[in-house]
Amino acid sequence: MLNALLLVLGVLVPVAYLFYTQMQASAPSMRWPKVARMLKLEYSEDPPTMQGVWNGKKVAVVHLGTSAKATALLARRSCLRVEVGPKDLVTKRAGMIVADPVETGDPAFDARLLARCSDKAQGPAIFDPVLRQRLMAQAHVDIVGQEDGVQWTVPTANDPDQLEGMLEILGVLATEMERFPA
Repeated sequence: MLNALLLVLGVLVPVAYLFYTQMQASAPSMRWPKVARMLKLEYSEDPPTMQGVWNGKKVAVVHLGTSAKATALLARRSCLRVEVGPKDLVTKRAGMIVADPVETGDPAFDARLLARCSDKAQGPAIFDPVLRQRLMAQAHVDIVGQEDGVQWTVPTANDPDQLEGMLEILGVLATEMERFPA
């Protein structure tokens, strides 16, 4: 009987610990307070949110249940609309508002992502080689910038390195859009 109890405990304790560490790594309410401190952002609950200033831009990362949305606010409204993501998603989302596709001349980028900009002449300048390289380094890209903000939707946002890269890119796009006030 004692051997059976020890065997059960020997199996249950490691499984319970694994479950706990998995939950802590993926649950925003458990992981985000630490990530927010690492990124020098403030954390608040209901819904789980990290917010603050990142390189001079007001930013927020909000947990939406099955995804997360990172946002960088523009200092002033922009007349530009920019978008970048997987081709099928960007094409499907375009609907009635069809911004011009950006001709990048970058075969690797164009094979994976589609960038659009409402100002055909400015698109290539905004999506320059450095920004394209940064976007290609991201596992998931789904960005829409319009009016007063740039938003990026991702499945999860638990990795501080991933978030740091995302916030950098959102800041760059916000700065570029601010050059074209509404």
